[in-house]
Amino acid sequence: MSAALTIIAVTTAVAGQQDVLRTAQQQLVAETLKEPGCLRYELSQSLDDPRILVFTESWASEKDWRAHMQGDALQRFRASGASRLIEDFRLLRLSSVTGSTQA
Repeated sequence: MSAALTIIAVTTAVAGQQDVLRTAQQQLVAETLKEPGCLRYELSQSLDDPRILVFTESWASEKDWRAHMQGDALQRFRASGASRLIEDFRLLRLSSVTGSTQA
């Protein structure tokens, strides 16, 4: 069995375009949550700089995440032109070092 994968993807919207980008990203979240191997896919917005939008993702495996990266939801997102609203992008692929439990 392959190890779970965590992704942190940080986008910075073009000035004045954060609301349009956030709407497109919210649609991406709704679609991605239905994909095989998606354990968590959420979007957060910085309280300090509303242009910064952050995806926190958990995937059952690297293979599932790679399928998502080539999948229909991201293809539609790119085709919509929403990616042109991103000024800066950073993606971190992470593996768990320690675990956590919720009470």
